[in-house]
This record gives sequence, C-alpha cells and structure tokens, in this order.
Amino acid sequence: MRNVFLFLAFIYSSTLLADNVRLISVSGQVEKSFQPDIVRLNITVWGKGASAKNAQENNQKSFDVFKKSIETYKVKKEDVRTTTYELNPEYVYDPKTNKNNITGYTANQGLSITLRKVDEAGAFVDSLNAASKSNTGGVNVVSLGFDIDKRAEEERALLGDAVRAAEAQAENLAKAAKVKLKGVYRLSPQSGNRPIPMMDGGAAMEIVSAKRMSAPTQFMSGEVKIEGIVSVDYLIE
Repeated sequence: MRNVFLFLAFIYSSTLLADNVRLISVSGQVEKSFQPDIVRLNITVWGKGASAKNAQENNQKSFDVFKKSIETYKVKKEDVRTTTYELNPEYVYDPKTNKNNITGYTANQGLSITLRKVDEAGAFVDSLNAASKSNTGGVNVVSLGFDIDKRAEEERALLGDAVRAAEAQAENLAKAAKVKLKGVYRLSPQSGNRPIPMMDGGAAMEIVSAKRMSAPTQFMSGEVKIEGIVSVDYLIE
C-alpha cells in the first residue's frame, strides 16, 4: 500500500511540475531557391501476349528501346533502378458461362531514372518512342520531376538556419514580455519539401506521342524551392 501511495505521489508531483512549466513557443522557417540539376522519372516498360512467354518477349523488346535510350544519353547504372515487375493474366467475363476467361498476359516493369543533364529531358522522353508503339508493347512515362542532387545537404543546412531564426524570434518575444529565456524545452523539425512535379500518368501518353507529331518534347524546369521549418518551445524564467 505504501509503494502505491509513493507512486501516486510521484505522478501528482510530476503533474504539478508540468503545469508550472512556462514556455514561449515559436516556429522558424527559411526558404531557398535552386536551379534544378537533375530530373527524376518513373516509367513503365510493358508487353502483352497470348501467353506469359509472349508477354515477356514483347516486354523485352520494349526494354531494349529503353536500354538504348539510357545508353545514348549516358545514364549511369546507379541512376537506374527497377522498382516493380508484374506478370499477370488478363480476363474477360463470359456471361454465358458466368466465368472469367484468360485472353492473354501483360508483363510490366517499373523503373526509376535520374537524368543529370536537365536540358536533355525532352529528348530522352522522345527517344523512348524510337520504335513505333504497337498494341503488344511500349514505354510509358508515369511521372517526371525536377530536383537538385544535393537536396539532403541543403535541407540539413536550412534546418540549422530555421533554428537560428526561431531563436531570434523567441528572444524578441521574451524581451517584449520582459522575461528571460532559459533554454530549449522541445524542438521539432518539420518537412514539406518535394521535387517539382511536371506530369503524372494522365499526361504520359501525350508526351510519349509527341514524337509522332514531329515536335520535340520540351519542359520548363522552373526553380526548386527547399524549406527548413522547425517548431521550438523555450523555457522562460
């Protein structure tokens, strides 16, 4: 019973201490703009066939077009990665038999690519349509976005700037309120940075078909904005 009482007393004392904490809560936010130096793409290489083997063979033909493009534009091996691979049957429902009948197979391979020459993005996308797309295979651009290669380093640096901005704000508030800062009670970084999206799956077919209209695909890269945001609670006297 005595142990229970001491435990309850500790909780009560801790609660009183928490209730007496005096804080100034501020946020610090800094932003910096960069010219993008890389392009990130997600593509799907696909093939269809009457059998699983046919689908894989047609997928490989489409992959050869993709492989030729990355060789032509000197994309490094470490900048290409297979993200997904699927081989699935296709079904058509037969109302007479109340069954799904297999009509063929589809093989899809998803890949992510990093281009390090921003001005070649349009030509690279066009090259993926070098071979005429048919009903049995092709290469689709799923998404494309501009970014900077050293994003992680810049984000870390901006978080430091954000902490300093929050401290300056807290000092101004403390001075106005005629109190003194004792130190940091809680610090929480926040993140809202992402590459600039240029297109998604809905636009993929239009861009891949640009070659057929004898007009080279062009993109406007704009700027990449990176933010450093923190929330800080300062103890005050």
